[in-house]
Amino acid sequence: MSDICKQDQDTDKILLVEGIDDCHVVMALCAAHQVPETFGIYECNGDTKLLKRLNALIVRPDHPQVIGVMLDADTSVKDRWASIKGKLSHYSYKLPDIPDIDGTIVEGITDEPKLGFWLMPNNQDSGKLEDFCAELAEPMSLAFARECIAEAQVNKVTTFKPLDISKAVIHTYLAWQDEPGRPMGQAITKQSLRPNTDIARRFTNWLIRLFT
Repeated sequence: MSDICKQDQDTDKILLVEGIDDCHVVMALCAAHQVPETFGIYECNGDTKLLKRLNALIVRPDHPQVIGVMLDADTSVKDRWASIKGKLSHYSYKLPDIPDIDGTIVEGITDEPKLGFWLMPNNQDSGKLEDFCAELAEPMSLAFARECIAEAQVNKVTTFKPLDISKAVIHTYLAWQDEPGRPMGQAITKQSLRPNTDIARRFTNWLIRLFT
């Protein structure tokens, strides 16, 4: 049986994501919003490999018609977007100066696939998948999770890197839900993370506009 997160064969439409958590979050949101199953998902095991695969797909003689890209902005949306534009500079694509808040979609001028980009969490702020999922959490519980993490840091009982604080917060929040510690995708399916928030709808609308 093929891996549901490695679907890059026999499809004209493909969404590239960084990792397995990204894949399952996308699948859960697509199910919640009844997004048409018109595309496959391929998890690339990191941002560097994702950008390499994007280039490989574009230049492939039988390239897909549509390629979506979901990347963490990490520490800077500006830097991430500049990196993407640099990777695509030798193609005909005319990318905007800044990402579209609702997800960027660009057409190839010559015989190139249509491309779409979503920079986690929201195409505007630095961050990653966990920051996106934090927007799906119940606000008061999430705020308390942040307080607990801050107190743990003060008491020097944490060892995570500063860049990973959003991971610590969301997984603390998930530890308090029914069946503690569910992965984020499952938490969306079970409504511990709410799939009907504004950011979730903007993301699934981007998928629909890109792939249908």
